[in-house]
Amino acid sequence: MSAAQPIDIDVAYGKGRLPIRAAGDVLAPRAARPVPDETRAVFDALENPIGARPLREIVHRGERVAIVVNDITRLARADLLLPPIVDTLNAAGVPDGDIFIVFALGIHRRQTEEERRLIVGDRIFERIRSFDHISTDDASLVEIGVTRFGNRVEINREVWEADRIILTGEIIYHLIAGYSGGRKSLVPGVAGFRTTTFNHRMIFDPNCRAGKLDGNPAHEDLLEACRLADPDFLVNLVLSPEGRLIRVVAGHYDLAHREGCREVDRMLAAEIGEPYDVVVASAGGFPLDIDLRQAHKGLENACQALRPGGSILFYAECPNGAGIGSFEDYVRRYRDEFEMRAALEREFVVGGHKAYWVARLGRLYDVHLVSALDPEFVRSCHFQPVAPAEHAAALGRLLAKAGPRARVAVIPYAGFTLPVQRKLTEVLSL
Repeated sequence: MSAAQPIDIDVAYGKGRLPIRAAGDVLAPRAARPVPDETRAVFDALENPIGARPLREIVHRGERVAIVVNDITRLARADLLLPPIVDTLNAAGVPDGDIFIVFALGIHRRQTEEERRLIVGDRIFERIRSFDHISTDDASLVEIGVTRFGNRVEINREVWEADRIILTGEIIYHLIAGYSGGRKSLVPGVAGFRTTTFNHRMIFDPNCRAGKLDGNPAHEDLLEACRLADPDFLVNLVLSPEGRLIRVVAGHYDLAHREGCREVDRMLAAEIGEPYDVVVASAGGFPLDIDLRQAHKGLENACQALRPGGSILFYAECPNGAGIGSFEDYVRRYRDEFEMRAALEREFVVGGHKAYWVARLGRLYDVHLVSALDPEFVRSCHFQPVAPAEHAAALGRLLAKAGPRARVAVIPYAGFTLPVQRKLTEVLSL
């Protein structure tokens, strides 16, 4: 965190940027040196895994291999990961025809062919069969067991029946599970809708929060589900907010993931003193602000730096709207977070839980949202809408209202940055 100073900075907004000017502290990821040769770093991780044998020793000729890949809502750089993985499989005797890629949609929308090609790259898209996982297609699911929490784990049948399962993805903070990546590629990535919604019901537990693994029931439920499937290998990336590769962790689905989480915390946890009066933050641009459902994660992070009742100007384009119909339905149907929680406790609805979180933030803080969303919908979220052309004027009004002694923070990459009010060594419970 830098000392308070005049700031001229362009923040990410969709696929573009918007300029802001303020005086305050910048909460941003610590400088981390990108790896000099990204492809070499992936090959090295495959050869020197954590808690597992090298990938080339795990797979064998005649085996069918499933590779689970993130969908378009995640900046996971599968186009970097997949060529070394496929080359390693080929060298071990597994031909392209025995490899398939499953996009871990979880409960997200189906993707277009253009999006699938963009994720994996032209070379892999033309060579390897790939398809979207559909969580509501019961015929494509198989139940593999029950966690100690009572979650009946259903996953994609073709993934389950593969001889080898390789999980890929990116590790950043996650509001419920502590961190993304690792076991989340399996659940919710290629899990059934019922399995995912069971896990999401844990959102009201205060231990389900960003930066926490041990003692987090949502994470522990996901980890048990992953153990039931027993994937053979994990490859996860730790990326800078700009998408530069900082580290590749590979090997055992839990041990390698935890090492990646520690790396994330070293880079992305921003220690603060007292909470701020005003926060100016960007979700981090596309794809982190592809819709309000995704952008909310950055908003939740940014509000960790804000005092109760403080003001935040949050930049998130949200070209795909709310991101899920039930989110918008909840926002329009219920007056406040309390009605939403009561409804969710009666019948949990995915998307409704996001509306609950959004309404809660709208009650606790003065939220001004710079977006392409319908202004009426934004007001229904208990936020104040701001048109992109008016963002500078809106910022000026917030700063003037707060006064010259106000403590101000700017968070350029809120989707990545977790403000914490304690020493970095205490952030993680690993």
